[in-house]
Amino acid sequence: METSDAGLWQYALIAALSVLVWEVLKKAVQIVLGTPAASSSLPLPQDEFTSTNEFMDLPVPDEPHLEMAIAPPQGLHHSNPKEQYHYECECTKGTYLFFHPPTGPGTAHGPGGFDYAEYFQCKSRLWEMRIHMNFKTAPPPDDPIFFGIELEDYVPMSRATQQAQKVIVSGIRQAIGGLYHCAGDDPKRVSGELEKPVCVLPLWAWDQFIETPEGEEPPDLWDPNFENLGKKRYKRIAKYQEEMTQLQRSFKVGPTYTLAFWGNSRFLDVINWMVVGVPIVTPINFNKFAGKPPVHVVMYSHGPTY
Repeated sequence: METSDAGLWQYALIAALSVLVWEVLKKAVQIVLGTPAASSSLPLPQDEFTSTNEFMDLPVPDEPHLEMAIAPPQGLHHSNPKEQYHYECECTKGTYLFFHPPTGPGTAHGPGGFDYAEYFQCKSRLWEMRIHMNFKTAPPPDDPIFFGIELEDYVPMSRATQQAQKVIVSGIRQAIGGLYHCAGDDPKRVSGELEKPVCVLPLWAWDQFIETPEGEEPPDLWDPNFENLGKKRYKRIAKYQEEMTQLQRSFKVGPTYTLAFWGNSRFLDVINWMVVGVPIVTPINFNKFAGKPPVHVVMYSHGPTY
C-alpha cells in the first residue's frame, strides 16, 4: 500500500485509537492470551506478568470480558461496563460503549440499567460497539475514511491457515463489502518500511449513524430507542453508502456524530477469541491470524493513493 505524506492524515477511532484487546483467562488474572478459557494452553509470559496477585485489584468483572486500553492512556477499560467510557486525543473526543451478551452477573447491566442480555435476544450479532465522536479537527472532506484492525507484527502462517484466511476474508467481503485486507510484509523477504497486517473497512461499513447538531444533546448510547434513530445500512446498502458519503464530506467541528457497528460481529466470537460463521473453515482460533495481543483498532483518513 503506497502512501504520500500529503495523502495520509491519521486521526482516531476512540482517540488516536489503539485498543488492546485481551481476553480473560481466569478470575485472578483476568487476561487471556488468545485461546478459549476452557481449553487454554498458553502460559502467562513471565517477563510480562510476574505475579497473578498484581491483577487482583483491577476494576474489571470476574466474568470473561474484553479489556481495552486507549492511546493516549486513560486507564483500563472493559466490555459491558456500568458506565460509558470517555476518550480524547488530538483530533477527536467523545464516549464509547462496547458490549456483548453477558457472561455472568457482573456483565449483565450497563449505563442506565441497560440490560445486555435482553438487548441481544433474537439477534445474530455477537457484540456491538457504539461511539459518540466530536471532532476537534475535522478530516479532509475528500479523503476516504477507513476503520478496522491492525496488528503489531507480521504473523507467519501455514499454507492451510493462509487458505482458511482467504476464505474467511472473502466471506466477510461478500457480507459487508469494501474490505481491504493485507497479511503484511514478511520482514524476512522485504526490507525497508514494512506494511503491518491490516483488515479495514470503509466508513459506510458502520451499520448506523446519527448526526446531532451543535448545541443539542445526542442520544444516550444505551437509549432503548437507539436502534430506531438516524440512518441504518440494513436492506438499503446503496442508499446508505450515499448518505454516509455525504455525511463524511460534511464532517466538521461542532456536531456530535454517533456511530454503531455490529456487521461483522457474527464472524468473531470475542469472548472465546474464535473466528466463526464461515462454513467449512470455522470455528478457528483468531490467534492463527492475529498472532498475539495487542490488536489495535484504528480509524484513519487516507489520500487517493490508498
